Amino acid sequence: MKATLDRLAWTTELETEIFNKLTVQHAPDFPSTCFCQLRSPATREEWKHLCRFRIAQAARNLFIVQVCGQAIDRLPDPEVQLFLSRQIGDDGAHAQHTRHRVWELSGRDPLPTIQQEVQQHWDFMGDLPNCNWLGFVAFQLHYKLHIVAMSIVNSRTAKIGDLETSKFADRRILPDEVFHRLGIVAWWHCKYEQASPQEKANLAAELIQLDDDSQRRRNAYLKEYWQMAHRATGIETEALPAMYDAWRREVLSYLLDIPISQLPKLVSIND
Repeated sequence: MKATLDRLAWTTELETEIFNKLTVQHAPDFPSTCFCQLRSPATREEWKHLCRFRIAQAARNLFIVQVCGQAIDRLPDPEVQLFLSRQIGDDGAHAQHTRHRVWELSGRDPLPTIQQEVQQHWDFMGDLPNCNWLGFVAFQLHYKLHIVAMSIVNSRTAKIGDLETSKFADRRILPDEVFHRLGIVAWWHCKYEQASPQEKANLAAELIQLDDDSQRRRNAYLKEYWQMAHRATGIETEALPAMYDAWRREVLSYLLDIPISQLPKLVSIND
């Protein structure tokens, strides 16, 4: 999916630039690069926490697969369908690798637990991802773009990890996720830039409303997920709420071409 943009293109370099700007504003002591070497879990309890966290990651990816699978039927654009087929394959592979790694480490197949946690995503998100194409965009933003701040925090402050998982993430997950994010941004702009000024205003208002609704539904889950990540990997989470809220405003400002100061007050992770 391609879009012609006058503004600075959304890239991983821009993501890093935005994140670093936000740390100056909200967390001036936050490291600018990864400052520690990952170590393997040292105790049975640490392995338990790490496997628990990986199960949550697998469930998130399988939920994405299920939502995107339903979206293909509702979005008749063949270019979008091809993009989503790639996303489904990628996120399915991520979930499957995590499932088998946890199985290897724990001695039991975590799929039943993964299935239970996928249902929890459906329970709090409800029909919002499938209510219309803008609901699906809001879903993609929350499960792909708004989580980037957390991903960077993890990359810079995690202290505990599994070497095999880290290798797979570097080789497969990280580049796949970049492809997904850039594709989502390009798809949105293909639609948004073709709209009239009044249509843009209507699209922006509806997307903000759906994005806020998604945030409200995800707040409890995100707080629990961050605590789980802290227990499993030792990441620093003190500044994460402020960074998350600020990052989300940056994403919406970019996509809607609206100055941050002109965005309405958004639902906060602390609400």
